[in-house]
Amino acid sequence: MQMTATVSVVRCVDYDAQETRRAVREALYLVGLESAFRRGETVLLKPNLLSARSPGQAVTTHPSVVKAVGEIAKDAGCRLMIGDSPPLGGADSSRYDRLCRVTGIFEVATHLGAELVRFEERSAAVVNAGGRYYKNFEVGSAILEADLVVNIPKLKTHGLTIMSGAIKNLFGCVPGVRKGLFHAQAGENRETFAQMLVDLLGVFPNVIHLMDAVVAMEGEGPNAGIPRAVGAIIASPDPVAMDAVCAAILGIQPSDVHTTRLAHAAGLGCGELDKIEVIGESISGVSVKGFRLSSGENAWTRIPSPIRRLLRRHLIAIPRVMCDCVGCGECVDVCPVGAMTPGRPVVVDIDKCIRCYCCHEVCPYNQIELRRGFLGEFLMLMDSKK
Repeated sequence: MQMTATVSVVRCVDYDAQETRRAVREALYLVGLESAFRRGETVLLKPNLLSARSPGQAVTTHPSVVKAVGEIAKDAGCRLMIGDSPPLGGADSSRYDRLCRVTGIFEVATHLGAELVRFEERSAAVVNAGGRYYKNFEVGSAILEADLVVNIPKLKTHGLTIMSGAIKNLFGCVPGVRKGLFHAQAGENRETFAQMLVDLLGVFPNVIHLMDAVVAMEGEGPNAGIPRAVGAIIASPDPVAMDAVCAAILGIQPSDVHTTRLAHAAGLGCGELDKIEVIGESISGVSVKGFRLSSGENAWTRIPSPIRRLLRRHLIAIPRVMCDCVGCGECVDVCPVGAMTPGRPVVVDIDKCIRCYCCHEVCPYNQIELRRGFLGEFLMLMDSKK
């Protein structure tokens, strides 16, 4: 069978600097991406910098991986930028500076002589005329100014998209406040939100992808889960194929991930495993058993709408604020529909809540959990026994 995409999987047991650089270089080489770095060109490194968490918590792309990619680009004679737009961490320069220091990215930028960019500072309008639902976006200007963007996601679970991979990580190119508008427009429809991410994928002209899957996050990702060793660096010019392979490594059917399925259908990459050539380690060689997904992941959206409206509170996970909430207000600021009322603890208006889980995603104290009603828990238990 003719293969239509290539993905490299290279074993990397820890974040030792030499080990990481070896694995990153090999992963890029195996899929022909090391030659993408050209002397005199500007390269933007786009890690996942979701929140101000230390590298060991597996919330953000590990600085050793970013450093390794940067050193390869620098050795090739490239000018370097590093940037992201965290939901709240990029709101002003002081918060972004603190986030970069806590995540270890400031030290990496200093070592590389790279410019740290905050996408909120300068943005530009882009159009994807071929987008299915969404055609107009605003992204950080640095994305468009770079000759090459290296998308460096962290492999994690996600309550809204099942998995945070290559496609989801590019949502960080949209300046922080504007992300909430897309959540509000999509509402509770996960497929509509996924289609927005796929339409956004179509606006990026020159991007390659390298996944930090040395230590992933399972459970309540993308911010409150548990580190889980996978031991791999994964690279591809095709983000859809990369996400399909990553899903398979975690025991997820790639077509169950809306972004993978929709991007494949849109011709933006290959989401079918039997058409992807995996080079290096096999999927089975690095697969993890019993990988736990987020409580926000469920099959409720496949239920007919009239019945879903009657059962929604019993089937879909809802955010619940725990008693040790300190009232910092991060969730209040990020909620796109104003469903959070300040307090200690914060109060959630369930009738307003659209289940986008932005509050859960940004809570710095892990004091928001996703809970289903009894029926939802029962159905999930039955599903897990199939």
